[in-house]
Amino acid sequence: MKWFLFLAVTSLFGCASSPWNTQSSKDEFTDSYSCKVVYGTDFQKSFAKSAGGIHYYPFVEKNTDGVIFGIHNDYNIPVGNVQIRVDQNEYVEISTSDTPIKYAAQSENVDMSYLSGANGIDTQALQKSMSQTMANVQKMSSPYTAVSGEKAQKIIEQLRYGSVLKMRIMGFGINATKSTTGEYPLGDDFKLALSKCGI
Repeated sequence: MKWFLFLAVTSLFGCASSPWNTQSSKDEFTDSYSCKVVYGTDFQKSFAKSAGGIHYYPFVEKNTDGVIFGIHNDYNIPVGNVQIRVDQNEYVEISTSDTPIKYAAQSENVDMSYLSGANGIDTQALQKSMSQTMANVQKMSSPYTAVSGEKAQKIIEQLRYGSVLKMRIMGFGINATKSTTGEYPLGDDFKLALSKCGI
């Protein structure tokens, strides 16, 4: 069953606020700056959450590392893989492995140095393998699925000139017919929000 999880409350309060807006923050220690284009206000999201179900929200972020496109939900549970499509462009799939490590769930590092000197064990290779495994686990456990670099740039350019973003939450399965889908309008408010973030 498909659930169209755009914010219905937006239509109720559309005159009062736009579905797309910006959020900015600055780290008090590093002075690193972040500006996000997000779908829905805190009030709209709270209203939707009170109605039940899990709601997914796309976002675009600009920070010191570049631009990021991502998806998160209102229950901080893993999102999994996502397919997106803007208008009639080819769909783009974003996997958990694409997710920048800054959005990964927190996890303790596994130190394999205690095996140093053991016969037949390459501790350096083992540490590298374990670190990569833990990084993948962190990404899969994240309430965000996101992408940076050229792939993010491609998506953002499509969004900039598009009219509707379609999103399918695949999670960790492959049955698309039972996946959660949603549509998000890309109006002037979205373009204005991008401009405010310098994107």
